[in-house]
Amino acid sequence: MTQASLTFALDGVNCAGCIAKIERHLGAQQGVVLARGNATVKRIRLVWDPALQTADTLIDQIRAIGYDALPFQIGDTAPVEPSLLPQLGLASFAMMNIMAISFAVWAGVATDMGSGSMQFLHWISAGLATPVVLYSGAVFYAPSLRALRHGSMTMDTPISIAIAITYLASLFETLRGTEHVYFDAVTTLVFFLLIGRVIERALKRRSGDAAENLRNLMQIDARREGADGRIETVAAGDLLPGDVILVGSGERVPADGALLSDHAQVDESVITGETLPREVTKSQAVVAGAIVHTGPARLQVTHIGEDAQIGKISQMITDVVANKSAAQQRADQFARGYIPLVLGGGVAGFALWYFLLGASFADALMIAVAVLVVTCPCAAGLATPAVSARAVNMLMRAGIVVKSSDALERLSDANVVVADKTGTLSEPLPVLQAPDAAIRHAAARLAAGSAHPLAKMLCDGLDVMPLPDLREIPGQGIEAPDGARLGSAQFVGGAETTEFPTLWYRSPAGQIHGFRFRETARAGLPDMLGALDALDMPLTLLSGDAQPSVAAFAHSNAIPSHRGGAAPHDKLSFLRTAMEADKKPLMLGDGINDAPALKAAYVSISFAGATEVAQVAADVVLVKPDLTLVPRTIQVARAARDLIGQNLTFSAVYNIVTVPLALAGYLSPLVAAILMSSSSIVVLANGLRLRVPE
Repeated sequence: MTQASLTFALDGVNCAGCIAKIERHLGAQQGVVLARGNATVKRIRLVWDPALQTADTLIDQIRAIGYDALPFQIGDTAPVEPSLLPQLGLASFAMMNIMAISFAVWAGVATDMGSGSMQFLHWISAGLATPVVLYSGAVFYAPSLRALRHGSMTMDTPISIAIAITYLASLFETLRGTEHVYFDAVTTLVFFLLIGRVIERALKRRSGDAAENLRNLMQIDARREGADGRIETVAAGDLLPGDVILVGSGERVPADGALLSDHAQVDESVITGETLPREVTKSQAVVAGAIVHTGPARLQVTHIGEDAQIGKISQMITDVVANKSAAQQRADQFARGYIPLVLGGGVAGFALWYFLLGASFADALMIAVAVLVVTCPCAAGLATPAVSARAVNMLMRAGIVVKSSDALERLSDANVVVADKTGTLSEPLPVLQAPDAAIRHAAARLAAGSAHPLAKMLCDGLDVMPLPDLREIPGQGIEAPDGARLGSAQFVGGAETTEFPTLWYRSPAGQIHGFRFRETARAGLPDMLGALDALDMPLTLLSGDAQPSVAAFAHSNAIPSHRGGAAPHDKLSFLRTAMEADKKPLMLGDGINDAPALKAAYVSISFAGATEVAQVAADVVLVKPDLTLVPRTIQVARAARDLIGQNLTFSAVYNIVTVPLALAGYLSPLVAAILMSSSSIVVLANGLRLRVPE
């Protein structure tokens, strides 16, 4: 089945409950395969059958339940939330004045203030409180009313009901001419709830979408060279593969390209996290977003927009919202099911005190309001995304792309590592070992006519032209008209050897020489092994290369567990056996033959320079081939798991302690508002403690 997918920016979303409601509604629509949203960045990722739905019909479905949506493209910015300072300022002004009036009323009651004077002051309080309820309070109850119109509730529903009940009860008591009104309580409630919301938004922004900056980097102009040599300025989005562009010193590269100039120095820290500039020579790749240090650089565009590396990374980050972790799903279910209990608790609190314990209507009402406010499940709803969003974005800035929150959770549980060798723990290409210069030069005349990696390594650094009329025999080698041959031992007539890799050369006179190559470990391998040992995660080297080559590499790098000659199905079998033994393997690989194992492992990591199949199959992609990033990723995942556990524990303890206190009448609405806002702030602030280890 053909599938279409798109990310939508949402308007009107205030909490995880809003996202859950949209997900449920869209998930029930015919043809919708996936609907996963994120309240922190206010986006939803949809996958659907284009024969049954379109982007416009899905937007209509979102609008039908009280929200709005627009397609989100690379370069777009997240919707800017309107400032809450005007609402907060109004609530503050009204609260202070009503408090002063209330103090006069309380003092007047003790000194026999006349009923007319008291009523006059009550009406002044009502006049001050009304704009607070209608304007400042709209932040909470406008989304609630929109949800109620479509038969659902959000986390703001109990708060909205509490504000409305307190305000309407105060008006009723004012009309009756009684001395008990609660305008001071309702304005103070709104004031402290708004303070909590302002701080909450600020903390969310600090844990926000780091990929936003990458998308914005694509929105620049480019200087394109025409066929007649003239230079024109165009938007980066208007470039096409094959275009030739000029990038001056200090300018940002607008698209992936191959260097046409002889030399350039580029800063790719925005993509790789590497602070030192990289030396680039002719024909080498330069990624979009890099800054040219020595220019101008002349480039031929290879990939643009979403096909560029920066676009792919941005999309990976966006797709994180398409997969919620098990912890997040549990938290969402708890928050969604908890709201009816909150409302029931408020009703029960009022009934208990008014009908059974004989409390006054005013006292019973305030207890009900306190229950409604203090039990709002905001902290539970924020417990997981407050940490996971920060973890994913911090790792992104360190050059680590986590493709789903679920992958982050599985990373924290992984307890063994299984790694491929060539291109993963070792450099992709081997190094030629001290050959005879004259023999190498003669053999390079044949090697220059081949695309084989070892042949290219043989020619590396030599300025040679291929001999004419070379004949390449696939899988064996290359032959010159004079009888010289370069290739396998069998093709050349050399002695078979278990050493790998070896390239054999036979001169026109029949002399046979072997060129031996040495595999070199990737930079950072010893540090990675040491860090994994500290994390109590043993590593097994599992490679398709010959056992002697694998054993030699393992021995030279102090890797005790190794196995060679492993075909793709052998790797699958190894992983399945490990999981059947209650192990949770992390697979590290980069090749096409590693893709099945990357997909089958408990969790997997690959590199941005790996084959596209491996990148798609992996759960985590390292933007730069730095092996020390592997244990750092695991450390962050484990730290995030611990912080999420702390947040969920805090949320549970908070409700266990505050609900009985509110029902017992020990919490006023004001104290309840402070506690509820503080619980959300504590959860968000705890998430900010997460750090990527150096």
